[in-house]
Amino acid sequence: MKIQCIVTGAYQENAYLVFDGAGKAAVVDPGEDAPRILAALRDAGAELAAVLLTHGHLDHIAALPALLAAAPAPVHVAAPDAAWCFSERNSLEPYEPVLTPPATLVADFSDGAEIRVGALAFRVLATPGHSPGSVCLLLDGPPGTPATLFSGDTLFSGSIGRTDFEGGNDAEMASSLRRLASLPPGTRVLPGHGPATILARELDVNPYLVAMVR
Repeated sequence: MKIQCIVTGAYQENAYLVFDGAGKAAVVDPGEDAPRILAALRDAGAELAAVLLTHGHLDHIAALPALLAAAPAPVHVAAPDAAWCFSERNSLEPYEPVLTPPATLVADFSDGAEIRVGALAFRVLATPGHSPGSVCLLLDGPPGTPATLFSGDTLFSGSIGRTDFEGGNDAEMASSLRRLASLPPGTRVLPGHGPATILARELDVNPYLVAMVR
């Protein structure tokens, strides 16, 4: 397994390519820069097998039309965000809105679901708060290595996602953070913006997580 991060667009969103080592790849949150994502897939000799959306905000989905035109693949998202993210309600300058749901859209990110992509198995953790359908994706590493959490805009290094957008909810965010705080401390955290971190560090220094475990 190999993970590559491509920082995309005006909001410096992290798009992650996850390669299974056997020619298949998933893209988590293709925010923009579809040509760079496609080039990385070509360079790795990998087929795009799935697109996984931690939530529906435009800075995380803007590359979908161009990406899927070149490499059709299932697009997985939680139903609460699928209900609005492909509409005029999802507007964020300077991104072009994505107004047509992908033909391959699958709104199957329910809590506890397992999404298999080649040899990879992503476990869905429902973590609403930043948006109604925000999820985190937990990917086990090889035996003896920590798991990786794709935390979207729920948890950042030293901070958390905003809750003042439409559909955000402070109480739901607090519940989601408590859930993440219960994961093994060695869990690697790959957020939707900013640098990677480790859960143990966030439990020590992230004031929002510290408040959840007191």
